[in-house]
Amino acid sequence: MKRFVIFLGLLLLWGGAAMGQSKGFMELYGKAGEALEKGQEGITTVEISGKMLQELVPSKAKERFSIVNRIEIIRQIKFAQGAPIGIFEKMEQLAADKSVYEQMSLMNVDGQRVAVYKAPYRKLQSEYLILISKDGAALVCDILGNVSMKDILDLLYGK
Repeated sequence: MKRFVIFLGLLLLWGGAAMGQSKGFMELYGKAGEALEKGQEGITTVEISGKMLQELVPSKAKERFSIVNRIEIIRQIKFAQGAPIGIFEKMEQLAADKSVYEQMSLMNVDGQRVAVYKAPYRKLQSEYLILISKDGAALVCDILGNVSMKDILDLLYGK
């Protein structure tokens, strides 16, 4: 019985850690959704499941190791110029908190600031948080799945 209780405790801790990695993002993603419901202009959110991605790009879905088959979900918050940028700033603070994310890359490309952060997510999977800003517009993208940094850079800049 004692072994069962210890095993159950470890299982709950592991499961909580695996599922909790994107908790901060989901909280802010929810706040962006609330802002949309209240009619704030200039903020859009998008959520695409891996299955939907496969439907959108069927030719890539046929390739066994294509990134299309390895992404579980993509969540995105887009801020147009003049939109309340507070949620983006909170995402930057969340990403800077070393307890969740590790900074993988920080680039400036044509006046566009791109930061990529990574966190473990479930077994053999990762969460990539991508923050892009330029001239008062911003994008926050959260990608979950069996993807690598190379995959993320290919998505951002093409092959």
